[in-house]
Amino acid sequence: MEYLPFRIAGRDFVVDASRVRAITPFEANHHDVAIFDLRERLGLPPVFYGRHPYMVVLETNASESGLAGFAADYVSDLIVAYAKDCRGGKLRAARGRSKWILDPDSLLIRCPSF
Repeated sequence: MEYLPFRIAGRDFVVDASRVRAITPFEANHHDVAIFDLRERLGLPPVFYGRHPYMVVLETNASESGLAGFAADYVSDLIVAYAKDCRGGKLRAARGRSKWILDPDSLLIRCPSF
């Protein structure tokens, strides 16, 4: 399975790459999809840590349009992982830091605790 890694407030996360519909530069006033504040939902500081934040647009069953977006400080290249790499809600890749696995549908319904 492929995952899209991204960083928010110094924390590493991934989402299923098959659910990603777009990655664009984040511009506060120009959005064609519903935007939700992932920082607030995860209880993270409301400031951007990257010079050039990105908007990640996901396919989700929890929004009317079927799409929703959030701002990320940094987005990286896709990661290929296997079931054995996923434990305790984290992706533990051979290289790098562990990353929290987020489900696009549950992000709009409830907030995971970190």
